[in-house]
Amino acid sequence: MKTIKAVQVTETNFAPYGYLADIADPKYAYGLGEYPCTFHRDIALAPMASPAPIAFGSLRVGKRSMIIKDVEYHTLASEVMMPFDCDMVMYVGPANSGEPEPDKLEAFVIPKGTLLVFRAGMWHGAPFPLKEDGTVLICLPERTYLNDTTKLFLDEKDFISIEL
Repeated sequence: MKTIKAVQVTETNFAPYGYLADIADPKYAYGLGEYPCTFHRDIALAPMASPAPIAFGSLRVGKRSMIIKDVEYHTLASEVMMPFDCDMVMYVGPANSGEPEPDKLEAFVIPKGTLLVFRAGMWHGAPFPLKEDGTVLICLPERTYLNDTTKLFLDEKDFISIEL
């Protein structure tokens, strides 16, 4: 089984796949107002081709072996994910014509409170919590999970182990 190393996410190494923002600690984002109430607006944008309203949901993920067995993408939507309560590893690969390319997947350590915007077409899957079960904020156009999700299960020979 191939192994990839999860690296700490930065704006630079995640740029090919989308955008990130430290929502929990927006110290570098422009703020309106002063302590005790400072509004940090427009920290991240998620372009959508779908006219559907943005829906907010959560994904509960259990602690498990960090083995990539499946990938998915959305053609008309960026997907927004943010770990709420613990650091997680997320994997992603470049958009292509719709055939998974497991050898092009990369893994990133995402601190809790860091918002990721995956560009449309980027291969990704459910995150792996590092220490305990966790919850991820998910933002997608309404009903994307039914009408704009391509999910593929990898052949066992293509499974990828993620190490820290």
